[in-house]
Amino acid sequence: MEDFNPVTLYFILHETIGSWLWPLVVFAATLVVGILVGTIRLRRAGRSPKRPVMAALAGGTLATAVALLLTPGWTLADFGSLTGPIDYLLTLLLALVPGAIVGAVLLLAALNRCAAKAAKA
Repeated sequence: MEDFNPVTLYFILHETIGSWLWPLVVFAATLVVGILVGTIRLRRAGRSPKRPVMAALAGGTLATAVALLLTPGWTLADFGSLTGPIDYLLTLLLALVPGAIVGAVLLLAALNRCAAKAAKA
């Protein structure tokens, strides 16, 4: 465990994800910055982030449910391969990846839309 450091983590991710690593890092950083800017704009307008968060949770949950059904095919397995609780747990964890991406994009869009509406009013 003492060899586990950020450089090792980088090489593990690079080997696992390959050429998708840097585009995904840029995408994640863009989402984080966008969500922070949207939240700041919404707070300056004096609006609550409750509605954008609820919209993002609903969309992310729906995307996770759809991805849950598609994950066995996505991993080149069939539904008969899911035999134990750990299989269902790992399928759910894999389905959370696209669900979280959809939720983050929806949160970003809803924050900016609500902030723009508040600025117009």
